[in-house]
Amino acid sequence: MKSNKIRVGIIGANATNWASKSHIPALKLIPEYELTAVSTTKLSTAQAAAEKFGARNAFDNEFDLVNSPNVDLVVITVKVPYHYKLVKASIEAGKMTYCEWPLGNGTKEAEELAEMAAAKGLRTFTGLQALSLPETVYLKKMIAEGLIGEVLSSSIIGSGGGWAAVRTEGDLYLLDPKNGATMMEIPFGHTLAAYVDVLGDYKTISATLARRRKEVTLLTTGEKVPQLSNDQVVVSGILEGGAVANMHYRSGMSTGTNFLWEINGTKGDIVITGGLGHYQLTPVKLQYAASGSKLQPLEIPAEYLAEEIIVPEQPVYGLYYAYKAILADIKNNTQFVPGFEDGVRVHKLLDNITKSAAEGKTIV
Repeated sequence: MKSNKIRVGIIGANATNWASKSHIPALKLIPEYELTAVSTTKLSTAQAAAEKFGARNAFDNEFDLVNSPNVDLVVITVKVPYHYKLVKASIEAGKMTYCEWPLGNGTKEAEELAEMAAAKGLRTFTGLQALSLPETVYLKKMIAEGLIGEVLSSSIIGSGGGWAAVRTEGDLYLLDPKNGATMMEIPFGHTLAAYVDVLGDYKTISATLARRRKEVTLLTTGEKVPQLSNDQVVVSGILEGGAVANMHYRSGMSTGTNFLWEINGTKGDIVITGGLGHYQLTPVKLQYAASGSKLQPLEIPAEYLAEEIIVPEQPVYGLYYAYKAILADIKNNTQFVPGFEDGVRVHKLLDNITKSAAEGKTIV
């Protein structure tokens, strides 16, 4: 880096899209970052975003952005089918790279990107921001320190929110598994990554996948469109520590429970609840009870939270803590934020779930 700030270029940032509502507001809260460049497929939209957010460079292609001398960290915030091409361009330009999850459209792409980055010795980050949430970091510490004793079992039930209707034509790609952005990859995948980070990897996996909604409504027109992806995901197994694990995700929303994560131990229980199964971007509440006692709030200590500012709610909240963790990794030459190799591991875990469901057997 040639300045005292980490200069960020975002691919896929226009004035109104996801990046503008999450990544950019989060970066603006951290003075060690400077947004210096944005790119979209149209120069007019890139210029509008640059003007709105104070970036001095606007490009209509990824190559100018990744090769800009004003960019240290490239952030990729586009749809999954374009991740490989854009991440590869950033790697070839020798830049630190953050790619939203999923890293690739399937494990093969993710592996190739991880190998390319490793060959160049580049620092990489996979956008599994749930692992950087204060709730996850504190939860992991409390489990490790034995707050509830030995973990006996853990269960999650979650609603995907989408995959029961589609807002716009631009969201249709979520319904086709060939695009790598189904309910299993996005809300389930994000939550799964946090689940194994807190509790440990799977020793055995037994899965059931189903496509219960064959078509859904396009909300802009009322038209019925094909829904081709699995919208029921059930994964049971044994974790390496011996705990019994179970997760069930379903599309749409429930009138009952939309996110519940229980961790049951020999000395008590922890319960995490929220309004949506996207653990990575929905506010959650932590509760704890020692055995025989009633649940009470499990307050996160101040040292896990931002002290200097009030962080806005999700989705800015999650990205803020992810970028704070990235900053610490860069400064301290550590790798607590998931890198590309970590992204590959989550891709492979999803592969094992798919294999178990397809073959009707437990994967060891």
